[in-house]
Amino acid sequence: MRHSKMISAMTSSSPPGPVSRALIAHGVLIFFLLAAGGWLVFDFARERDRTVASVSRLAMHKSQLVSALFGDIFIAADYVLRDMADHAELALTRKTALVDLTPLLEKKLTSLPALTDLVLLDGDCRFAAVGSVKSFLGKQSRQRFCSATSHQPGQSLHVQYMPAEKSANGKPVVLISRVIATPQGHLQAAAMAVIELDFAQHWIEAFTVDAPDVMTIVDTEGVLIARNPPMPAELGRRTVAPPGQPPFEQIGSGNATTFTAHSPLDHSERIYGLSRLEHFPFIALVGYDMQHALEGWQQRARQFALGYAALALLSIGLLRAHLRTLAQSRAMHALATTDALTGIANRRHLFERGEHEVARALRYGKPLSILMIDIDLFKAINDRWGHPSGDQVIRNIADLMQGILRAVDTCGRLGGEEFLAILPETAEDGAGSLAERLRQAVEASEEARADNGQAIRHTVSIGVATLAPGDTSFEALLRRADLALYRAKASGRNRVTKS
Repeated sequence: MRHSKMISAMTSSSPPGPVSRALIAHGVLIFFLLAAGGWLVFDFARERDRTVASVSRLAMHKSQLVSALFGDIFIAADYVLRDMADHAELALTRKTALVDLTPLLEKKLTSLPALTDLVLLDGDCRFAAVGSVKSFLGKQSRQRFCSATSHQPGQSLHVQYMPAEKSANGKPVVLISRVIATPQGHLQAAAMAVIELDFAQHWIEAFTVDAPDVMTIVDTEGVLIARNPPMPAELGRRTVAPPGQPPFEQIGSGNATTFTAHSPLDHSERIYGLSRLEHFPFIALVGYDMQHALEGWQQRARQFALGYAALALLSIGLLRAHLRTLAQSRAMHALATTDALTGIANRRHLFERGEHEVARALRYGKPLSILMIDIDLFKAINDRWGHPSGDQVIRNIADLMQGILRAVDTCGRLGGEEFLAILPETAEDGAGSLAERLRQAVEASEEARADNGQAIRHTVSIGVATLAPGDTSFEALLRRADLALYRAKASGRNRVTKS
């Protein structure tokens, strides 16, 4: 209780301006740091999105390039097939045997290094002419169109992946066929080009791909045709489109898109570009590893984060050091302006405050009063009860003054058993009333007690002085209050006397 009153009294006499300004300045600094940190987070999030978008465009453009280059192989093969299909149609018209076209098949086979074999199938889907492996002659083909009951009239293109267990040569192959059908949809013959899966794998491995990235060819059924870097165990196996993407068979010819997904093969997160070949059921996928793509962005983000953290720690350190300095300054100010025994203002601070209030009252024409208080027969109290008990009496007077006076008033100890109260904007009658309340409170108080627990009864005499027209300084006002106190003492003590 006493400590809280002491703080309240000193607050009115110790201007908090420097601390408040320092706290506001540091509050602004912390707000700036938080705002700067928020802006950095927002800006780096945008930069990350821009980086991902840039890599996405690169992946899509590269997938389109791979698609075009890979498609050139099949376009060239299709040109050869068209020529062979035309010769087959002519042979059918002339009713000559398809096997007679074997020399032409052998010649055409050498024109494209991607081709493993060129074959002509008859109306029963049997090998009627073969450019390379003659042992296939007479065997039944297992292509899907062979089991179809109806075909598109004229020539139609068919592309199919054939796994090793179904392939005639026991190797996984891609079969490109030109089917020849009658106007009624009956199969007459077919020209077929065979491209071994190994060729596609060798072809895709010719591209330079960074270790975390990937380049892949799949067919529209999701079968893995080729992959760089290679994964031999996965070639020929089916895979599915990533979540959120349409199935591979629904991707239209020539379409291109980009997306981010985890690979079903190695579970790495990548930024993919996807492009479907024109007229052929193959899809090129180019994937850039997300972690690798964002490596530069992450390094910049770490650098800025470390710099921001260092700046924030430095600012917080400076704030703490500055506040500690201010606290020390206030503590030193309190020691210089506070009475050590009571915690209220000391003589020096009372005189500084008094001069300030007199100047203000004279400037604005406001009333000002002071109370000079003296403990009656204090020497007798010390002689009877001892100095520690006398100190209790002094502290009790200080506590009562702080409890009765207003927050705008200043109370302090002049020295010994003398006290002073400065009452701004208070006329003589108001000062007299406050003084009488204080006198009565002291007289009734039993807070101060001796070692044996007995209450030390004590009283005060109070002199009241109000600023008069002739007063030009605080000392003049103080002299009149001192004279009033002297008259109170001379009149029998325990009373209030006005100047």
